[in-house]
Amino acid sequence: MVDAVVSILDLETLLLNTPEGSHPVPCGDAAIVPGEWLWDGSGFVEREVPGPTLAERRAEVWGGVRAARDQAEWWGCSTPLGRADSDPDSQRKVAGAVQMAMIAQAAGAPFSIDWTMQDNRSVTHDAVAMITLGVAVGQHVAACHAVALAKRAAIEAAADAATLVDFDIEGGWPDAPIG
Repeated sequence: MVDAVVSILDLETLLLNTPEGSHPVPCGDAAIVPGEWLWDGSGFVEREVPGPTLAERRAEVWGGVRAARDQAEWWGCSTPLGRADSDPDSQRKVAGAVQMAMIAQAAGAPFSIDWTMQDNRSVTHDAVAMITLGVAVGQHVAACHAVALAKRAAIEAAADAATLVDFDIEGGWPDAPIG
């Protein structure tokens, strides 16, 4: 067993052989240098740093997919009268306007609403147009979630962490540029 007290000569040798910008941490009969180096008493040896486990890599990639899904879902979607917003607040507003349109339609009453599209144009929607906009937003959201579910199945099917290194998180989303 090595003495816990490091001689001045040993300390000088340790400091002189420490990679620039690192500070050795005494650890029994060795010193660990932050990064990938280990002081073994006579010099530095490269220390093998294990990569993430399969479970860790799956969680990391799935987190990236969820973020990309949200971005794609909230980017907006195409409708017959132009591109509409589809962030959570806009989805709520669309649902309310669709409900008003359906109530008016059921009562045989006229319906008209000026809807601000994603490009800030105000477009008048009748009941059918508003319901169509709502369906487009709903289908867009459903498509984004379908892509995410397919990506999750591929993540879960991965046999090892290395197969997930180049996983395509950003590709395949409907109607939305990612990045």
